[in-house]
Formats: sequence, C-alpha cells, structure tokens
Amino acid sequence: MDVRFLCLQGGKNFFSVLLNGESIFVGTKAECARFISIHEEKVARDLEDAMKTPRSRPVAVRTYRQSRLRA
Repeated sequence: MDVRFLCLQGGKNFFSVLLNGESIFVGTKAECARFISIHEEKVARDLEDAMKTPRSRPVAVRTYRQSRLRA
C-alpha cells in the first residue's frame, strides 16, 4: 500500500491510500496511517481464520429439540 499526496483543500493536506494502483481511502496523513493499521489487522485476522481447521459439522444442530417437537 502506498500513501500519496492528493490535494490541499481548506488548509488541510489530503492523502490517498493506493492498493494495486487503485485509491481505496482518502484522508489526512494520520487518518491514512490509522486506516492502514486497521486494514492490516483485518487481513491478519482473516488469514488466521482461514488457517483454522473447519468444524466437522458446519452448523450446530439441536437434534434433541427437533426430535422432541416432531413427536
């Protein structure tokens, strides 16, 4: 990710966060730094979740209650 100067408006410097040449966020320098840190945390969390072994049963099923209601 790259941070590049975008414009000066109302006395504030605005920067753009680029990912693969595409602007994904625009804000001040501090806002861009915070966006990058949050984005990296989310990516790391997603990768960590992807590395976990899947559950043997994707959805918890309450078989006792279902069979009791049908009887």
